Amino acid sequence: MIARNGGSIIIQRYGRLLINALRITKEVVIGHKSTNFFLRRLHTAGSKQKPTVYIRPLLFVTSLSLFSSKESKQESPKATKMADETVKTLSETIQHADQLFDENNFQEAYDLLQKYPAQETYDIKWRLARVTFSLSKPAPSPRKEELVREAFGYSEEALKLNDGDFAAHKWYSILLDAKSSLEGIKERVTQLETVKQHMQRAVELNPNDPTSWYILGHFYYGLADLPWYQRKIVSTIFATPPTGTYEQALECFEKAEATQPSFYSMNHLMLAKTYQALKQAEKAKEFMTLAANVAVLNEDDKQCKEEATKLLKKM
Repeated sequence: MIARNGGSIIIQRYGRLLINALRITKEVVIGHKSTNFFLRRLHTAGSKQKPTVYIRPLLFVTSLSLFSSKESKQESPKATKMADETVKTLSETIQHADQLFDENNFQEAYDLLQKYPAQETYDIKWRLARVTFSLSKPAPSPRKEELVREAFGYSEEALKLNDGDFAAHKWYSILLDAKSSLEGIKERVTQLETVKQHMQRAVELNPNDPTSWYILGHFYYGLADLPWYQRKIVSTIFATPPTGTYEQALECFEKAEATQPSFYSMNHLMLAKTYQALKQAEKAKEFMTLAANVAVLNEDDKQCKEEATKLLKKM
């Protein structure tokens, strides 16, 4: 009885084998070949019919030589080609994801990153943290909270995979602060020092990233602008509370703007608010006007425009 699944393949395979055997037999009988010749040819014909099994290549394996013998360090040309194709696939995926993110197509970027086979890849993890956080901003509760926690999970995993890259520290600091804010003022204050350490580490690792300077400036501004009751909570939790001044915040926002002018509408808003806090009215109005006139492309632009427009009317 022939199995239904794959039955036709089995018939074809062994049919070809039988035909080859008959043809070789004819060569032996008519051509007076030796029996050894017959056996060798028959074995060769059978070996050609071995089924091909497809094995998915490892997509992102590093330091393989640590677990290999010296002989296995020399990869075959086929293995090298597969590795090159894998790297190209990763490169193309993150390039496309970055383009979608820059175009504010956050859901498409999220879906693309989720489809990548090797999810335990650093460059995938931190981008998932970033885009998931962006998706959380316009989302209503409780979906917003779910997305923030999901994004924080990605940032944790990214940091474990590579703590030597600025993006891991940047997004971990942003999302630790966002997650802790969901759990109340005490938890947020408790995490302040950890948030600050990761922000500073991000700037150390890449001083040319404007966003890292922005979030560090936002941190200093937040500490300088704390209401009295929150200051009291901070002082009860920390023997030496973390501190921040408007001057420190301004320095960070200015560095961000100098690194990449007009990279982020919220940096204009924070420059305006910081100048205002430092009683520099003309500079405050200059940047508040820029913030109020921003073209709205995403949720941050919308928030920036609304807040700046209200504040500008009071100046």
